[in-house]
Amino acid sequence: MQKGFIALTLGLLILPVSIWADEALEERRASAITAADEIINMRSSLAQAFIKPDMEITEGTFKNVCGAVGKRVKEISEKEGFKIRHAAVRNRNPNFAARPDEVKILETFDKDRDMREVWDTVEMEGKRYNRYMRPIFVEAACMACHGPKDKRPQFIVEKYPNDKAFDFNVGDLRGMIEVMFPAPQ
Repeated sequence: MQKGFIALTLGLLILPVSIWADEALEERRASAITAADEIINMRSSLAQAFIKPDMEITEGTFKNVCGAVGKRVKEISEKEGFKIRHAAVRNRNPNFAARPDEVKILETFDKDRDMREVWDTVEMEGKRYNRYMRPIFVEAACMACHGPKDKRPQFIVEKYPNDKAFDFNVGDLRGMIEVMFPAPQ
């Protein structure tokens, strides 16, 4: 009888902890989705606001779009405890070169244009992370910096000598946003 009472008591104590853990994970997942949405939408709206057809793209324009997005990524990362990165096969910044596991996901996004997100769990730096990934597609405003190789702004040519992020067309897969947070142990 006493063993049954103890088991029941433990079960009643563990059940709320389990429910809380599930709710906490769902809240983190929702925050990751919100972060990815914000980053993608911010990049798109800033590019449309600051980049007009046939205008000269300066380093100032670049800072108003990509620089502002990078700053916001840093703010979200610090506030939420996320690791956020942009990954691409045809990267401009070498820090954003896709790792082999990311290349596979990018290939999947490129083949299946209806796929809008991927969740998985990955081990990095000896820790397990939940990872949320969303594709980024080239829009018309992106073409000012990601269009024909010979039409890239001069400061990009100089700043990124190993640039591979050109010769895109509107609608091409540009890369992906990846939001990671520690996975429950």
